[in-house]
Amino acid sequence: MNRAAFRLLALILPLAGFAALWGWTHHRAQQGTDWDVPVQGYDPRDLLRGHYITFQFDWPGLAQADLPASGWGELCLVGKAPVIDRVFVPAGQSCPNYVRADDFGSYYPTGLVTGLLYVPQDKAAGLEEKLRDPGLQGVIRFRLRDDGHVTPLSISFRPRPAESAAVSPPQ
Repeated sequence: MNRAAFRLLALILPLAGFAALWGWTHHRAQQGTDWDVPVQGYDPRDLLRGHYITFQFDWPGLAQADLPASGWGELCLVGKAPVIDRVFVPAGQSCPNYVRADDFGSYYPTGLVTGLLYVPQDKAAGLEEKLRDPGLQGVIRFRLRDDGHVTPLSISFRPRPAESAAVSPPQ
C-alpha cells in the first residue's frame, strides 16, 4: 500500500470506532422499562449546577423519616411499569426490578434520596415553580435496564393526592 492509503486508513479507523461506540451506547440507552417515581422540590443552594431541577424522591411505601442522609445501596420496585406501587430495601431477597444508587451516577449525587435532572434553560424556572406548588406532585420518569442502570428521561406534574396535599415540599 502506498502512503496515501495508510493515511486514509489512519483517519477512517478511529472514526469507524467512534461511530461503533456511539451506536452501542445509543442502543443500550434505549433498553429497559420506564418507571415513574414521585418527587418533591429540594433546594441544596448550589448555584453552580447549571440548568438542573433538584428534587427529593417520594418513594411509595417509605416514610420521609426512613430516608437516610446518604441513600441506600439498592431499592426494589414493586408494581407494573410505569407505576410504582411500593419500594423496599431488598435485604437478600430476589428482586426483578431493582435500582442501584451507584447506577444513578452523576444524575443523583446522593444516591436514591435526592437527585437532579438537566432541563433546557427556558423551561427551568417554570418547572421549579411547579415543584414549589403544594397542589402539584412532580413525577420523574426514568428508564431502568435489567442490570439496574437508570437513565432519567423527563419530569411531569399531576395533582397531588388528597392525603399528601397538606404536606408542602421543603423550600
